[in-house]
Amino acid sequence: MLLLTLLALVLLPLCVVGFTVLNARRKTAASGEADSDSQSFAGGVLNALFTVVLAFYIVFAWQNGDDISKASDKEANALIDTHWQVSTAPEPHATTIQSLAAQYAARVADHEWSALDRGETDPETDRLLNSLRAEVLALPADTETLKTAREQSMQNVRQIDEGHRQRVDVATDDQNFNIMLLMASILGGVLMIAYPLIIGLSMRPANVVTMVLLTLTIGFTIFISIELLHPLHGPFGVAPDAFKAALDAFATDTSAGV
Repeated sequence: MLLLTLLALVLLPLCVVGFTVLNARRKTAASGEADSDSQSFAGGVLNALFTVVLAFYIVFAWQNGDDISKASDKEANALIDTHWQVSTAPEPHATTIQSLAAQYAARVADHEWSALDRGETDPETDRLLNSLRAEVLALPADTETLKTAREQSMQNVRQIDEGHRQRVDVATDDQNFNIMLLMASILGGVLMIAYPLIIGLSMRPANVVTMVLLTLTIGFTIFISIELLHPLHGPFGVAPDAFKAALDAFATDTSAGV
């Protein structure tokens, strides 16, 4: 829908303008008044600017999704390790911590992920993390084994907290800079299509086919660019697979009697 709106509101009117002035441009070219060298230079500059801005936007937008993915992996791995570390702790500490780890993973996958996609946070996830931290702090350290498990679990909780903060910060960022680059990329795409029409592109079949292919290519590129602006949904969005995998690991451990 967004791509169709873009085509209707921007590209089509520019095409109308281009074809409106086309005949006058042909006459100018035929009279020898057109400066083809200057036109080629201007077209090359537009092409270079569009390519550079689009490349910067794609790198920055893609980086957001990659950062979220890495933070999620760090959280999930720390949750799994905590689940294993406390398996030797006395009850009810072991069961409570393992249950909180599973609740945290389920809450992120089922609720917080969609909330972050809307630019919102989930206070329940923070509450579960705080409860997990408190339970790990309460672990006894009577033996060397329990002391090691407690220390490693505390380190895991810090990793979970760091990964969670990073993931939330990236997902809820206003992305003003990326939006500015996206708008510049869209403007550059429009100019790339409009410029050959305005300067007087001939109506030979080869030129028409070239313009159609150029329009489709740039339109598809802009569509992909818009989708990249949303790191948590769409064809390039990051899914909460790491947390679902952690839940599967917890379920396997439970069924195995761990």
